[in-house]
Amino acid sequence: MLINDRMKTKTIATSLLAALCLSACSSNDDWLTGVKPNNEETAETRHSYTPVQLSETQQAINAKLQEFSWKLFKEVYANRQEGSNLMISPISLGVDLGMFINGLEGETLQEVLKTMGLEGFTKAQINDYFKTMMTGIENADEAATFKSANSFWYNKSKTASKDFLSVIQSNYDAKTEAVDFSDSKTKDLINTWCAEKTENRIKEMVKETSEQDLFHLMNAVYFKAQWQIQFSKEVTTKQPFHYADGTVSEIDMMHNRNNALYAETDDYQMTFKGFVDDAFQFVIILPKEGVGVSKVMSTVSNIEQYKAMMTPEGVAEVDLYMPRFTTEYLEEKLFPYMININPSLKFFVEDMTFIEDAAVELLSAKQKTYIKVDENGAEAAAVTAISGEGAYLPPKKVEMRLDRPFFYAIVERNTMCPLFIGYYGK
Repeated sequence: MLINDRMKTKTIATSLLAALCLSACSSNDDWLTGVKPNNEETAETRHSYTPVQLSETQQAINAKLQEFSWKLFKEVYANRQEGSNLMISPISLGVDLGMFINGLEGETLQEVLKTMGLEGFTKAQINDYFKTMMTGIENADEAATFKSANSFWYNKSKTASKDFLSVIQSNYDAKTEAVDFSDSKTKDLINTWCAEKTENRIKEMVKETSEQDLFHLMNAVYFKAQWQIQFSKEVTTKQPFHYADGTVSEIDMMHNRNNALYAETDDYQMTFKGFVDDAFQFVIILPKEGVGVSKVMSTVSNIEQYKAMMTPEGVAEVDLYMPRFTTEYLEEKLFPYMININPSLKFFVEDMTFIEDAAVELLSAKQKTYIKVDENGAEAAAVTAISGEGAYLPPKKVEMRLDRPFFYAIVERNTMCPLFIGYYGK
């Protein structure tokens, strides 16, 4: 995305769920109540769950970011390739944007904050929110795995802002490294970091680098947990799935029955399926037959609206049929979608302070995600990258007129070994 002087072209994350379209069938198998992760002790008492604790200001930031996540997800869904599955990671994008705003000033900063719904909050408050949130999630439950890592790779021929480096190191524990982007091995270095931080689920985030690259600002997240009540493989069968384009296909459909939080409206059914300890929940929203996903999605602004519906009376015995699936997704238009949310968003060169001795002329944001859902539980990963490039500088024009004495040589190109050296001056 090209960013010109005063008008750096317009140029972020997305939803805690992907809406799943499930088709129902029936069975009376004895396995339907599911399988405990451990046959000798209940999942509820095996581990401890420590809820994330947020201050009043942090709660306000969290609510705004939920709204932003859904707005962005709706943009991604509306512009998806027809017939494709998708998943984004709002927390990964949020953290990357949290670091990103520390390199912004002026109107650009204000418009990015406005797009995220965070106008009125300071950089320090936002940094504190992400530091508290990520630490809290990582320590929420010893039965589940959640990891997050951050990095800033910048051009070694340039000077990175010391203030920016200090802030992302102290608040986001970011790895910062000066690299040679003209070296083809640099992409391997960055991709190795991505693979390590996502348990090899996101292996290639950067296809190539060039000497014009100024920086790659990255976040990686990884999640893995077992269901509190697992599906039994014995009852997974081939069942019809009705795709959005009207076609029907036989897919692997898991099945179990257990008490769960449940809500229903004229347009959809929804339930929460818990992972071990209930520290993390898998939220499922199923539009009713004849109701479009877009219609249901248009009513969603945050998860709090569902929590309000989840009273004790909302518990039901849920006979759940769910596909066993794996999805990988790449989204490269996060900044354009942010502009759809806030048309006044622009990026001005003079407002970006990541690199002290170079202007960011090309700015982009992309995200890769992975999710696998099976009888045991779910595994998910994401890497988000905000990247900046400098302007391409054409060779300066000079004149070289050999109209006076000069030296010359014939050399071997690689070693510059002189085969002949001469002088012409007569």
